[in-house]
Amino acid sequence: MTDPLLWRLALDVVAAHQPDSRGDCRNLQCVGQRGVCAAARNARRAMTLARASRPAPPRPTPAMIQGRAHVTARRRGASSGWFT
Repeated sequence: MTDPLLWRLALDVVAAHQPDSRGDCRNLQCVGQRGVCAAARNARRAMTLARASRPAPPRPTPAMIQGRAHVTARRRGASSGWFT
């Protein structure tokens, strides 16, 4: 699940916009809409998008990494620290 919050909200909308025995949406906001109302269609699409996997970002290549410090190995015998 990519976006559980979106999926749960869309599920609530779909549940509230179920067709009655004649096929009309029984929600009072959709009086007269035949079949699956616009709110239910949009909610079902949102549920699909919430389940869709997002593409992974590309792995950085040396050309993409610019301006970073280059870390070298410490020489033996070189002291470091506050008390040297």
